[in-house]
Amino acid sequence: MRDRVWRGRLRRLAAIASLTGLALFQGCAALAPSHNPPVAAIPASPQDFLSQAAAQPGLPAQKSAFRPLATSAYALDARLALISHAQRSIDVQYYLLQSDEVGRRFLRALRDAALRGVRVRVLVDDLYTAGTQDLLDAFGATPNVEVRLFNPFPAGRRLDATRWGLSLMDFARLNRRMHNKLLVADGVFAIVGGRNIADEYFLQGTSGNFADFDLLLTGAAVPELAAGFDAYWNSPRVHALAQLAPPTETASVRQARFEAATAVAGKGSSLLPASAQDLLGYGPTSAALMHPPMKMLRGTVRVLVDDPEKAVGRAEGGDDPHTVTLQTLAAIAHTERKLLLVSPYFVPGDRGMVAIREGRGKGVTITLVTNSLAATDESFVSAAFARYRQPLLREGVEVVEISPKVLDQEAAIRGAGHSSAGRMHVKGFVIDRRITFVGSMNMDFRSSRLNTEVGLLVDSPALADDVYRLIDKLRQLGSYQLRLSAEDGHVQWVETHDGRTQVYDDEPGVDLATQLKIFFFSRLISEKLL
Repeated sequence: MRDRVWRGRLRRLAAIASLTGLALFQGCAALAPSHNPPVAAIPASPQDFLSQAAAQPGLPAQKSAFRPLATSAYALDARLALISHAQRSIDVQYYLLQSDEVGRRFLRALRDAALRGVRVRVLVDDLYTAGTQDLLDAFGATPNVEVRLFNPFPAGRRLDATRWGLSLMDFARLNRRMHNKLLVADGVFAIVGGRNIADEYFLQGTSGNFADFDLLLTGAAVPELAAGFDAYWNSPRVHALAQLAPPTETASVRQARFEAATAVAGKGSSLLPASAQDLLGYGPTSAALMHPPMKMLRGTVRVLVDDPEKAVGRAEGGDDPHTVTLQTLAAIAHTERKLLLVSPYFVPGDRGMVAIREGRGKGVTITLVTNSLAATDESFVSAAFARYRQPLLREGVEVVEISPKVLDQEAAIRGAGHSSAGRMHVKGFVIDRRITFVGSMNMDFRSSRLNTEVGLLVDSPALADDVYRLIDKLRQLGSYQLRLSAEDGHVQWVETHDGRTQVYDDEPGVDLATQLKIFFFSRLISEKLL
């Protein structure tokens, strides 16, 4: 997902340059204070369908029940199932909500819920809404629906060029984004993880797709997540779309426009048969809701949510102990035996390398799984990671890079998607095969100090085993084991397939032009901007 940030910024440079004179002449647009009345989450009701479906006999009040959503089709099925059965409220919070096939189907399901009388609150980061504003505006005309945007652009909203061109002096604020990904239904179920709402996160993209991971959960953690959503919804960093871009059409015209825009998406049938199972052995949520108690794991879940005030720079010094990043680093520091790190974008920085050296000094076995340069959607981040390969290997860290072949090799992962370039988007870690982190956080400077994040620390050996099984599957489908050459200590990539081993001395699957581009630009771009 990060390539959208950098490719977008690079494309915008020329446009911004041409608009600089206009911005300086007119003055940069200012963002007016938000005037949102405070609203609270609606508590769960034991009479509601989802409350009854969520029942887990014998579950202690302080614990949660959960099941992984490791496969794209099952992850989409879970979201649509919760939306279709909700009776009171649905709260959704995403970094990206596209107006593509998945996005329109998602919004139409939310519209249908609102027409049933369900209160629907949609909170989206404003970075990528230039192309979706018209659809969100039409969606917002539905009774019981409200759309709000996090840290928005004040003017020129329909085009990226004008958005940035009229906000040149406000780059520091606009560079801080809401990266959270959360859905809460009727105050009783929640979904947290790495997936945004767009085709490529559910393997429906035609040019590139992500293998990702979410957690569906119920129990004690859900009210905490709902409270976290409220903190953002009522934050002064959040503005109602209707205030930023007042509607110019009547509600009925906008509703008709939404109907026309999503009619085809609304014709989709159920994705999965009730008897289907994903690669970890879980059936569709849509079927499981109809036959409680659902197959779920149990454990203690600690909810981690960044304060929305991170968007005004409170974490840029790197010393705020309440950030998701520093809380997870504190948890990692207690690793005794084994640590699995999984991140599509891994740029540990000095602090991360200190933590790794301390772990290795205690005898902790550390495995890092990330994307190869050929598989990543953000080549500059991969170039920054390249600076750490040799130090990591010298420390004895096992480094594994996922190949772009991974999504083309296995129907269980491909789900209902198209065949296209595959990238890993799983974000998390596992401590001592017991404590698992699931959430939106990447292991880099941006997640640490700029973007807001949400995550879960889950105490469950069974979930940890599921994560290991998923990562092992990805490694088997296409990966490189990194090592240092015995001759001169340079990095080598070792690929094993069908019993045959091939060793690469250069980045596999990457042409010379790309390597030269990365070599040049990586020396110009600070890690703080990635």
